Amino acid sequence: MKITFDSCKGKMKGLVLAPVFEKGGVPERLKQEDPNGFIAKAMKADAFKGKEGQLCVVFLPDLRVILVGAGDKAKADARTFEKIGGRIAAIAKPLKRETLMICTSGVKEVSLPGTHVAAELAFGFGLGAYSFDVYKEKKEDDVPIEEVIISGPDPEAAQKAFEPLAAILDGVYETRDLVSEPSNMMTPSEFVDVAESIKIKGFDTDVLDAKQMKKLGMNLVLGVGQGSAHEPYLLIVKYMKGKKGDAPLLLVGKGVCFDSGGISLKPGRDMGDMKYDMAGAAAVLGTMMSIAKMGLKTNVVAVMPLVENMPSGSALKPGDVVQSMSGKTVEILNTDAEGRLILGDAVWYGQEKFKPDTVIDLATLTGAIHYSVGSEYAGLFTTDDALADQLKTAADETVMDHVWRLPLHENYDKLLHSDIADMANLASSPEAGSSTAAHFIGRFIQPDVKWAHLDIASMAWTKKDLPCAPKGATGFGVQLLTRFILNTRVS
Repeated sequence: MKITFDSCKGKMKGLVLAPVFEKGGVPERLKQEDPNGFIAKAMKADAFKGKEGQLCVVFLPDLRVILVGAGDKAKADARTFEKIGGRIAAIAKPLKRETLMICTSGVKEVSLPGTHVAAELAFGFGLGAYSFDVYKEKKEDDVPIEEVIISGPDPEAAQKAFEPLAAILDGVYETRDLVSEPSNMMTPSEFVDVAESIKIKGFDTDVLDAKQMKKLGMNLVLGVGQGSAHEPYLLIVKYMKGKKGDAPLLLVGKGVCFDSGGISLKPGRDMGDMKYDMAGAAAVLGTMMSIAKMGLKTNVVAVMPLVENMPSGSALKPGDVVQSMSGKTVEILNTDAEGRLILGDAVWYGQEKFKPDTVIDLATLTGAIHYSVGSEYAGLFTTDDALADQLKTAADETVMDHVWRLPLHENYDKLLHSDIADMANLASSPEAGSSTAAHFIGRFIQPDVKWAHLDIASMAWTKKDLPCAPKGATGFGVQLLTRFILNTRVS
């Protein structure tokens, strides 16, 4: 899909969608196409006031116009226009038009420049227009949207404003594609192949196989993966375009390409959803892709442990004890608490190898997070107030990558006690399940390293259409992390 910006001074044709604020009247640009005032008459007949969620459809001789309510002008900001763009995409997709136009003249004079209005509408439209239909039979009446033309006063400035958003959009699409793939197609080795196929300046990949991880003592990653026929890997992506010698940001993403629960088998119902248990790794990879496309002057390293957690004769068993790369031993009380295991080795490796000043990990880690914050927030865990504030600020700049800070407490940490090992991989009490899981990862964070854990289990996948995310993979994390890097890590 191609998104372009144009002043659109010539005659409009085809399908035009136009956001309109409350009490905004007919957009000036559309008045030129409608000398007989049919649009105004239709607005009156439909009692269209421009309220959020309202629609008004008008047929002109050479033009089909859909007015989309944009709500209260006084409350409009960048996120407003992203949501409107996503809504326009949802309206346009079933209309089966290869080309359509979005007219912005009905949403001028707001708190951000008009060129940014066009760019944010384009970004929201792109987020909302996503679909994953790789495995569906193509029908003769399928007409995908090929081009979106967004009209505005300064198309060149709009294009410039859209360029960084387009890079984020590409990262979100890559993440959604990875998460949407069925697990028989998106194995650990296939994930590696996807990463190695990304050719962007500064985007450098490295891969450790099972033999190399064994030499490093990464037995937590190997233990989780040992029950599967698919070999585990550790994928590393380096982007080092900042000042030489500056400590990098380390991103770590959980990459369980399918999670059966292992010997501690999950219930059969909804187990198919566990193909998205690698959404943390996908989001980290999408973020690295976005910042590389932007050409940011920063140092960021991503580490993604990639495994399948399967039951077999060689799988980890409850009661086993495994030594981590850090030297600490872990008693495996439940093989379905596997994400924290692979993250433990991954964050330790990343710190030892790259000496970061900050670590942020993303993981679809616990079912408990659903009961804590539902599907509106990811759980944010950190002991660093400044880092929490920075992540919250970045989250608030997005339509849906929202976070809510949850507690870490020494008494939660004590629940990871084991009688025969340094720690257990499951707390002795079911209370505060998301917090105890975070504490497990925290035990592998080295002194003087800032750390935040994001539990995205309730946000990586949606079972209903959202304003900027159709049903399915959301791409959660790419916008949040990219904006965090833009705000805090660019030199």
